[in-house]
Amino acid sequence: MSIFDDVTPEEEEDVLKTAYKTIREKQVGTAALLILRSFSPFSLTGGALARFFLGPLTPFMGHREEKWIWTLEKPENLNKLIAMLEADEEKREKSRLESISPAS
Repeated sequence: MSIFDDVTPEEEEDVLKTAYKTIREKQVGTAALLILRSFSPFSLTGGALARFFLGPLTPFMGHREEKWIWTLEKPENLNKLIAMLEADEEKREKSRLESISPAS
């Protein structure tokens, strides 16, 4: 028996959407991409360490952090979030370039 709750695919999607929305609202897309790309090779290790250190506290915190740990330790979820952020950055760059009129 585990002290950690299972996370459903719907909950994983909610975590990814929440993370994406927060990153967009704070306008830290570039920094988030840098951090996520740097973290992705170590996501499994980071998830295990987070579970190890938060494990004794998890029952007292209400199991909120588990969803984030389980979701962000999976490389495929990190890749989804990175793809969402990259698409957003490309749209912004394209609109920025279109707003600049060529010199006549």
